[in-house]
Amino acid sequence: MTDDGPDIGEAAGYILSERPGLDEDEVWAVLTALGDPPPPSTDQLALALVRQRHPRIAPRTVKRIIKEWREYASLAMEDDWDEE
Repeated sequence: MTDDGPDIGEAAGYILSERPGLDEDEVWAVLTALGDPPPPSTDQLALALVRQRHPRIAPRTVKRIIKEWREYASLAMEDDWDEE
């Protein structure tokens, strides 16, 4: 994670390792379309934005990617136990 927020490349790697059934191109499409994990209160807006840019990606897939992305962002914010 950088000072600017979670690294998209690392987020993509995390999501693909957690959900190996997801398509890599779809993961990258969602992450780059949104730029940052959207706040939970904006799920419908985020879904609409991704679907407008990438209509071939199923809504369920977009939601799954966003959920995993938020999980990655949450983990990336935690202190690293190895650094203490």
